[in-house]
Amino acid sequence: MIILDVNKLSKNFGYGQLFEDVSFSLNEGESISIVGPNGCGKSTLLKLIAGLERADSGSVSIKKGASVAYLDQTASDKVDDRQVIDVLKDAFIKINELAKTLKNYEQIIANPSSHLEHEKTIEKYCKAVEEFSSLGGYDVNVAIDTVCSGLNIDDAMKHQTYSTLSGGEKTLVQLAKALLQKPDLILLDEPTNHLDIERIEWLENYIKSFKGASVIVSHDRYFLDRMSNKILDLSGIEPKVYNTNYSGYLVEREKEFEKQMAAYQDQLLIIKRLQEQIKYFSERGMATNSSTLCNRAHSLQTQLNRILSRKVERPQEAKKLKIGFSENKKSSKRVFETRNLVVEDGNGRKILNGINLIITSGERVALIGNNGSGKSTFIKTVMGVQDLPHSGEVFVGPSIKIGYLPQIINFENDNQKLLDCFKLEAGVDEQKARQILAAFQFYKEDVNKIVKNLSGGERIRLRLASLLQQNVNCLVFDEPTNHIDIQTKEVLEKAIDDFNGTVLFVSHDRYFINKFAEKTIEFKDGKITVYLGNYDYYKKEKAKKI
Repeated sequence: MIILDVNKLSKNFGYGQLFEDVSFSLNEGESISIVGPNGCGKSTLLKLIAGLERADSGSVSIKKGASVAYLDQTASDKVDDRQVIDVLKDAFIKINELAKTLKNYEQIIANPSSHLEHEKTIEKYCKAVEEFSSLGGYDVNVAIDTVCSGLNIDDAMKHQTYSTLSGGEKTLVQLAKALLQKPDLILLDEPTNHLDIERIEWLENYIKSFKGASVIVSHDRYFLDRMSNKILDLSGIEPKVYNTNYSGYLVEREKEFEKQMAAYQDQLLIIKRLQEQIKYFSERGMATNSSTLCNRAHSLQTQLNRILSRKVERPQEAKKLKIGFSENKKSSKRVFETRNLVVEDGNGRKILNGINLIITSGERVALIGNNGSGKSTFIKTVMGVQDLPHSGEVFVGPSIKIGYLPQIINFENDNQKLLDCFKLEAGVDEQKARQILAAFQFYKEDVNKIVKNLSGGERIRLRLASLLQQNVNCLVFDEPTNHIDIQTKEVLEKAIDDFNGTVLFVSHDRYFINKFAEKTIEFKDGKITVYLGNYDYYKKEKAKKI
């Protein structure tokens, strides 16, 4: 049964067409993911479906009586002075209304104005109780506990004031609230932001068991692969739906590109041949005063005009800039080593407890684990920027030159323009600076933004662009793909592909881990476990232990 039907939807914000004639439909159990570069209208399309914005043309039809839940990117901006548990209970709108009705009936039954009113109220009360029960009114706390357990929202957070939560925690709560609504249609805008791998995988399993339909916007390619059976591509001139997951979409798009390029090149040859024949017959006809040859030239010109009127356009090819890390080839064989490393928090709790680890030159190592498991703590400690009490030995090779991307990015002068900041950090001229910054989606007037006004994602992109210019033999990244889109991830990945030095990184991006990790280290309960492979290998080995 069709849950959602989008028909020829178009939106223009006044500075140009955002998208035009978007059409797709979703049945129960189907999931579509919207992909395309930043600014192509992915989040706007979700808002149109949710009814929060109006389209210029086209229509959105949702099955009569269907409920819709929407998680937007601005979830962290919401202000609410109630406890988290009360915010979560807002998900049960109908149940909450019935609960109030039941209380009202109970008061009337306890103090009826007449016997007739007592009898009629009891009858209404019984019907309301039946409806309350069928909607799961008596299982609200169980439902909340189930979702909160999966998303690791503990009892302390449940009873915390919502407004005191961090941006990531607020997004987590809003995601839980959306899931608790058990909607027929769920709209998710970047649902994996701020989630660790365990939470992401729980969310994936939850959505897979979801009987309704879902529309997803995400830059998490592994998540897109697992969740989608349709992909809506907004990157081209004409929106197009692919009936496959993300990996299948990439294969199909590449085949389409090759097919169109072949047709384009064949057409060029035909046009060239016709032009040569037209020239030959025209010149010969004029020279010999032959009407037959002139007519032949005219016939060929008509044929050429027909081809040009339905000309195959050259397929659009994404610009692939050759950008790589400036590499220092000389490197100590032993890059990092820790011996019995212990790091404690302010309350004496051991975040890391007796960590012994050696990382050698050229290794590509991923650090994984739940939020708070000590991954970033380890990175800060080996980088020598750890403020927490710690003991044990930390060794860094004497010839190691590190390019470091922390989670929280600060710049020396936040009041500078982005372009000036980058030129100073990277040591390049303006032309080179603009070229590099364009690869990280800083175009035209973007480079004149003041650094302190940059978003989290923009700060990451700026620091990544700077790191590319440093003469390093070791890269240390703490969540490098957070807040950046797929196009920027691919630029970063190409640069890492071409880098021959050591790479040590913390990430919840399973696609990124699979692509680069030769060794995966899990942090849990203050200890580490080493797996000699990427994320998929780690999962297989973990499954063997169950």
